[in-house]
Amino acid sequence: MTNSVPGAADTLIRREFDDQNIPILDLAVRAYPEETNYIIYVREQDLARAVELGNLLDDEITSSEHPAFVVVRKGSGSMEVSSLRQPLSDGVQDERATRLTQLITARSRVSVAQPSLSYIRDIESNLSAVTAGRHHLVFGRRGAGKSALLVEAMQQISTDGYLSCWINMQTLRKESPQRVFLNIIEAMLSTVVGEQQRRRTASAVAAMAATLYEQVQSLLLAPETPTDAADRIVPQVQKVMRRFLEQEGTRIYVFIDDFYFLPRAYQPLVLDMLVSCIRDCEAWLKVASIRHLTRWFQHSPPLGLQTTQDAELINLDVTLQDPKRAKSFLESILLEYCKTVSIGSLNRIFNSKALDRLVLASGAVPRDYLVLASSSIQNAQRREKAKLVGAQDVNQAAGEAMQIRIQELEEDMAANIESANRTIAALNTVRNWCLEERGYTYFLVDYRDKEENPGRYNVLTDLMSVRLVHLIDAGVSHAHAAGQRSEAFMLDLSQYSGLRLKQGIEIIDFESGQIVARRTRSATARRVGNTPREVIAILRVAPTLTLNHFEHIGAD
Repeated sequence: MTNSVPGAADTLIRREFDDQNIPILDLAVRAYPEETNYIIYVREQDLARAVELGNLLDDEITSSEHPAFVVVRKGSGSMEVSSLRQPLSDGVQDERATRLTQLITARSRVSVAQPSLSYIRDIESNLSAVTAGRHHLVFGRRGAGKSALLVEAMQQISTDGYLSCWINMQTLRKESPQRVFLNIIEAMLSTVVGEQQRRRTASAVAAMAATLYEQVQSLLLAPETPTDAADRIVPQVQKVMRRFLEQEGTRIYVFIDDFYFLPRAYQPLVLDMLVSCIRDCEAWLKVASIRHLTRWFQHSPPLGLQTTQDAELINLDVTLQDPKRAKSFLESILLEYCKTVSIGSLNRIFNSKALDRLVLASGAVPRDYLVLASSSIQNAQRREKAKLVGAQDVNQAAGEAMQIRIQELEEDMAANIESANRTIAALNTVRNWCLEERGYTYFLVDYRDKEENPGRYNVLTDLMSVRLVHLIDAGVSHAHAAGQRSEAFMLDLSQYSGLRLKQGIEIIDFESGQIVARRTRSATARRVGNTPREVIAILRVAPTLTLNHFEHIGAD
């Protein structure tokens, strides 16, 4: 037991609340002869978790000689404002900056077991879309917020009284397509059987569901699963799902995360079998994946989910095409993390150039933005007397992230080692061409080249998927050829930065949400894109990368 000396108990309480990411707005100690009360004021949204934690801490702060209790109360709005206005005279050296980095490390990756710290709703209203009665394919680069959206949707439909099940495809990546299908069906039937037991429903459909559930489990436990076993079970599943959902007057949502871990050759078949099982009933697939690693429909023979007819697409990628929007969205996410540790403004620990550089360095990917922000704070803390994160701290963090990106590339494409090796070779090709041959960090790809060489273009999109190349503008018109257009891309900052930017190259930068083109270590005047026309003028002078540069790596 911890002796209930006020100072020791105060420290313990604050540490435990910090560990659970519950901001303390105020803490008051009330000492009485027979006991001591520690009165904790928290935000309304944290009240339930705080009460639970407080009950657990009672034993920790009580000694055999003197009882002590944690009393949790809802703080006022003025308390919350006051806690956010506490000065950070030491900037990044303040303990709250360290707590921020710890919080980002703990909560930047979202899963069904650990929802978002605070879900930021986007302007496209994707949450309301994905909770609708419709099949959805949710696309986005790694770290773009696919899992966060699905977890938030799952919580929403639970509040609405509907059923759901969650499957992460990473755990099934080594299975055959038939066994992948059976594992998903097992999760669906488990939800159905569990709901019937909860409602104590005794009906023919309840018995059918329980029998079918046991049958699927037996198939999965068998040493080998016959390839036609899954096909034979489809009509039975469809019958049970339709009758159950009609009888109970409810819906079931099937959330499938990280679908891209399944080899592309299997994907249309698995989706086709699932859709067959839930046709003509209130059951909906919500599939999260990386677009360029996903094959959701094949034409001959027709298999899978056909967009516009069977499913709708949701694209979560906030690209650098709209830097002001990207900056606003990303900073709103980081600010929620800051508020949790009582930092009321980003400007208390980041200077304006660092905030702009974070947008560039992350390629507008939310998780990368958060992780780079955390690394940048740690870099700044190592500089003697530094109070604010500067652009050089972000550059260093971006350079350090290079190896992690390559590891993620290999992990994402582990189902196809040949593809991973090809993508790494393509990265080396693009980087050498940009930095050594042309001296530009951004480049164009002609539409006609893209249409004539789809296989080689897919190599470039693979680099986009793992955030080593970023799309700036999808339609740059040619200055002297009507109708001729190109796509504009840029290398990820990690490819040309370390402690300082590589010298003597043309780079794209961002300042206050505006695109700026400049040559590093040069007196050449900067070109600022204040208007869309000025941005297009900047991008038009970029060199054009022809896709035959990928011919040597077998990208046809």
